[in-house]
Amino acid sequence: MKNTFSSQLLTFVLSLSDLTHVSVSPPHLVVVRSGENVTLQCINVLKKMGHVGWFKQVNSSEPLCITSMWSSLPTVSNPNGFHGNHTKMLITNRSIYLTITEVDVADSGVYFCGMSDNYFIFTNATVLKVQGTSKVVL
Repeated sequence: MKNTFSSQLLTFVLSLSDLTHVSVSPPHLVVVRSGENVTLQCINVLKKMGHVGWFKQVNSSEPLCITSMWSSLPTVSNPNGFHGNHTKMLITNRSIYLTITEVDVADSGVYFCGMSDNYFIFTNATVLKVQGTSKVVL
C-alpha cells in the first residue's frame, strides 16, 4: 500500500509543476500534553466519494499514511505499522477527523488528510506538538 501512496504523491507533485500559481497557507498548530486525547479535522473537504487517509510527517521525512478508508465504507486500515487502538478515523458529511488517544511525544509531527482523485490531494496540514515525557516501554 505504501508504494501506491508514494506513486500518487509523486503524481501530485509532478502535477504541481503545470500550475502557474500555488497558494499555501501555514499549518494550524495544536499543542497538547502527553496523555491527553486530541482530534484533528479536515472540515468540508470531501467533494465526492473516494479513498481518504491521514498522513504523518516527521522532520521533513516522507509522509506516511497512518490510517485510511473508502468514504463509502466503514472499514479503516492502518498501514505502515500504525496501530488502530491509538487512532480513530471518522468521516461525517464532508469532513474527515482523526482522534489520537493518550498522545505521546512520539505522536508529534505534521498531520494532514488527503483524498484520491486520479492522484492524491493533501489538505489541511496541522502541526501536532505534544509536551511532556515519552512513555517508557519495558
